[in-house]
Amino acid sequence: MLSVISALPMFFQACVKGLLTSLLTFSVLLGLSLPAYADNKTDKPVLVSVHPLALLIQSAWPNLKVSSLVSANQSPHDFVLKPSDMKRIHSADAVIWMGKEFEPYLTKVLRNKDSVDLASVLEKDAHSEHDHETHAADHTDHAHDPHLWLDPNRIISMLDLVKQQLDLPQPKIFIRNYQNWLIKAQAALKPHQSVGFVSFHDAFREWVTAFNLNQLMVVTSNPEKPVGTRHVVQVRNVLASGQAACLFVEPQFQSRIMKKLHQGLEVKVVKIDPMASDYAIADGNFMEFYDSLLSNFTQCLNQ
Repeated sequence: MLSVISALPMFFQACVKGLLTSLLTFSVLLGLSLPAYADNKTDKPVLVSVHPLALLIQSAWPNLKVSSLVSANQSPHDFVLKPSDMKRIHSADAVIWMGKEFEPYLTKVLRNKDSVDLASVLEKDAHSEHDHETHAADHTDHAHDPHLWLDPNRIISMLDLVKQQLDLPQPKIFIRNYQNWLIKAQAALKPHQSVGFVSFHDAFREWVTAFNLNQLMVVTSNPEKPVGTRHVVQVRNVLASGQAACLFVEPQFQSRIMKKLHQGLEVKVVKIDPMASDYAIADGNFMEFYDSLLSNFTQCLNQ
């Protein structure tokens, strides 16, 4: 290469040497400016405890290799770790979970593992937004609501926590799209805030709070446990009264009790899936999932 350059006239030698020096400097600076995750993170698996949160992480960072511990067709309410699950946890570069209060079965196995506890966002928000007395009440509420991915007001906070702890770049495109969706959802649901509805499963508490909706009753907070006859009668009375525009049911819990709830009543039944079962993690389409939930609510509340 040097012999070829030396054979050129002096003017061209200077130009070529200057160009090569510039290219070398640019290459070095480019290598230094690339985020750490570009070389070290995208080729390593990130395991997320539940399917919808894995969908969220994959959507925010499409270059990551994301999978879920609890699959879309499993209920996290009664999940038990298997030996194959332990292998997946140990082979993952990092694990994103919802903390010991919501997923106690992961506490010991993650003790010496790089992990992100998304539930810490709840504590951070409680300390920054409320006084001590209100914080205590809020903590009690949140302790019984593990559906973190259904809280529209904390999606960006959770992504920021993951970004910081896993040294990932800011998911600017996803956040911009999400903020636009939030404006659209608020406009779509605001006219229906006074319309009542009943949910089979207490999964949408934070969604209801975020959009100031009127959830009259829930059938159960834990679908794996039987519902008392007295409560079934109370729910039926609300449905029979006409106060509820619809009854939300979930594909994961099509039990006989559902027929008892609305049999013989003229009530709209709307299917809704909080677990994003129809959305593959690899597709990274969390916003489509949120759009489907928005459609479910507008279908219910439009009278």
